[in-house]
Amino acid sequence: MTNYVFRNGARVSGIDAQTAGDELARIQDHHGELTAPLVVDEARPDDAALHPAFEWDDEIAAELHRQHQARTLIRSVQIKQPDETVVPAYLHIQSACSYLPAAEVVRRINLYEDAYRSACARIAEAEHSLKQLERLANQQNRTHINEAIATLDSVCIALTQAQP
Repeated sequence: MTNYVFRNGARVSGIDAQTAGDELARIQDHHGELTAPLVVDEARPDDAALHPAFEWDDEIAAELHRQHQARTLIRSVQIKQPDETVVPAYLHIQSACSYLPAAEVVRRINLYEDAYRSACARIAEAEHSLKQLERLANQQNRTHINEAIATLDSVCIALTQAQP
């Protein structure tokens, strides 16, 4: 039997990781694939194991979906500079629980430090994902993954030395 756990930082309400993992494996086995629409369809019945993990009130779910779309929109807008490079118009600042104009973020050291820490965390997440993939890969693929991990290690060292 496979022992399932949620990854660090995962927010899933209403079910435990073992139930989620077992049910996702069942859906994969039954359908031969695992897609978001299949999971939602399988979770739809009130007595389905995954049912508690979803918001079934359509009004609330629609609002949450629109908020997700808004976050995607905000992250998608960029500013084209005179030299033709593009930069994000807004950056998400954890401490402010908000998106702020990128120009303001770089002018205010506390906001810049927050954005810097977030960027470093995303690099660490990428390195973690590559290390997980490395554990699963065959020897031939490990060489490429190890090169990517080494590059990210170099980036992390450079970022640590250049901390604001």
